[in-house]
Amino acid sequence: MLKIIQSIFPISINSRTVGTVIFIITAFSQANLTLAFEVDSSTKWYQIEYIIFEHLHTDDHILRHEDIPYPKQADKQYSYITANTQPASKFQFTQLPQEQMDLANAFQRLKRSRDIEVLDMKAWQQALPEGSVPPIKINNTASKKRTLFGELQLRKSRYTHAEFTLYLANTISLPYKDIKDWLLEQDTNWKLIDLITPIATPSSLTEAAGSSELYQNIHYLGESRRIKEGEIHYIDHPVISVIITMKEVLSPHDLRNDLSDVSQ
Repeated sequence: MLKIIQSIFPISINSRTVGTVIFIITAFSQANLTLAFEVDSSTKWYQIEYIIFEHLHTDDHILRHEDIPYPKQADKQYSYITANTQPASKFQFTQLPQEQMDLANAFQRLKRSRDIEVLDMKAWQQALPEGSVPPIKINNTASKKRTLFGELQLRKSRYTHAEFTLYLANTISLPYKDIKDWLLEQDTNWKLIDLITPIATPSSLTEAAGSSELYQNIHYLGESRRIKEGEIHYIDHPVISVIITMKEVLSPHDLRNDLSDVSQ
């Protein structure tokens, strides 16, 4: 551990400075240490990163024959990437700072491009046991009053498989959660035309009645890739594209053991 710290800090450091650095590392890794106790210590940990972006000058004519499934609300457990350095749940993972990202340079280049709009960027570390884990929930606002939403499903076998299900769409709101609610309502001031007319802004009426989201101008990406250690994959699409990479990292168990060895 001392050699690692000295390789990071080229200047000469004494034992007190080393102790301070170890304390900082311990503080930042405490959340992962706590949640790691719920995972088998033999399970490998990975750093996963992705960038989702939109091609701004795509001719929609080339998409006229694209088969786009309509988004469905899935009733399942998701995992989430959070800015909180101390996640409150095993289904939350802390967003890593850009200086720890392998895709940081790619992210900066994409941000500078006039032909690209970066829709989402995430980097985190998590354990990947054999089989499937709860998918990562993706939900982010985009320009032109649109929303990027979907999920990233990770599956571990001989290789790691990453499957994206992504939608980029405009949403409209209807005053009832379901049209059957309107059909079964005995006393209502809503007419059928009200149910098929988008509501521009929230109101007391829509809040009282409830609402349901419908999607327009939908773009869809559904793609699965087998990813080996350290590979960077580019998933291409005329509108939505993804760059994803992952690599094995020290688990919080191993990090704790290294810290214990140094402190002895």
